[in-house]
Amino acid sequence: MLEIPKISNEQLSCKAHKVLLSMLREGAFDQTGKLPPEEILAQKLGISRTVVRDVLAALESEGFITRRRGIGTIINKHVLNVRSRLDLEKEFMEEVTDSGYIPSIGFVIPKFSRANEEASRRLMIPQGNELIVVERLILASGKPAIYCIDHIPLNLIVDTGYTLRDLEPPIFDFLERYCHCSVEMDLTQIAPFLTDQHLASILDISEGSPILYLDELGYDINQKPVLWSKEFYAPGVFEFTVLRRKV
Repeated sequence: MLEIPKISNEQLSCKAHKVLLSMLREGAFDQTGKLPPEEILAQKLGISRTVVRDVLAALESEGFITRRRGIGTIINKHVLNVRSRLDLEKEFMEEVTDSGYIPSIGFVIPKFSRANEEASRRLMIPQGNELIVVERLILASGKPAIYCIDHIPLNLIVDTGYTLRDLEPPIFDFLERYCHCSVEMDLTQIAPFLTDQHLASILDISEGSPILYLDELGYDINQKPVLWSKEFYAPGVFEFTVLRRKV
């Protein structure tokens, strides 16, 4: 018998989110400056009002819309016009594209290593435990843009039928496919950084140049650290914005 996989609400939400965000950015609702009511959106998108509600909640948390009782769902055009935001988690290729460049891969170097004192502390594993470490260089229209070093505890891997080439796509894909987990949230430390000789040669800039450094720790749904990333951003490529809201 032919098996037809069911589409989960999560998949529907993801697809509907992409469609609505694309329409918002293209100005589909500029005439009114507001989104239609939930029931109309559900009808037009062919999904339930529950899914629509989830999507609107996500768009509001991201700052793209504001919902007010008695007023409706207001579109925050000034937020939509921002190309690069540090407060939103994006894959590197998408980040480069949204900044107006053509993304490509400079290199991906996966290897096995052992947790030093810092990795042990960040990932909450014993020092000396095995890690998978992936060095990755992302290019923006041929120019070095992002150099990232990802660290994954080897004991997270559930499906061992992988090769090092499976680490070449975005690291989140590997976590979901082979570790059966995903990064639900991350905490990021932001700091300036002066490049040493090694980093300067990778990013094709002068030694001692100031760059943006992000130290990210990703957690799964159980609040367990599953991914530690060190990200270095070349100067002159991105103009990052952070959306800050009252709490």
